[in-house]
Amino acid sequence: MANFIVSYDLNGPTPSHKQVDDLLSRLGAKRARVLETVWWVDYSGTPAQLRDHLKTILRSEDGLLVCKCSSAAWQSLLVDNQSLVNAWNNAA
Repeated sequence: MANFIVSYDLNGPTPSHKQVDDLLSRLGAKRARVLETVWWVDYSGTPAQLRDHLKTILRSEDGLLVCKCSSAAWQSLLVDNQSLVNAWNNAA
C-alpha cells in the first residue's frame, strides 16, 4: 500500500462528500478526511487507477487531484494527529 493525497472540488449537486467517502470505502482503502475536500488514502494501485475509480462518480466540471506521497508535514487537520501518523507510517 502507499500514501495518496486526494483533493477535489465538487461543482454540482452530485456527488456529495458522503458519496466520495462511500466510493473510497468500497475500494477497501483506509482513508481519512484531513481537510474539507482533501483525503489521505492508503491504496495499493497507482495514482491514475485511483483517479479513474473516483472519476466514475465525478462530473466533468468537478476537479480532482491524486498525488502519491512519500513524506508529508501537517498542522491542525480534521483527523487525529497520532492516528494519521500511525496510518501514514504503516502505509509507507
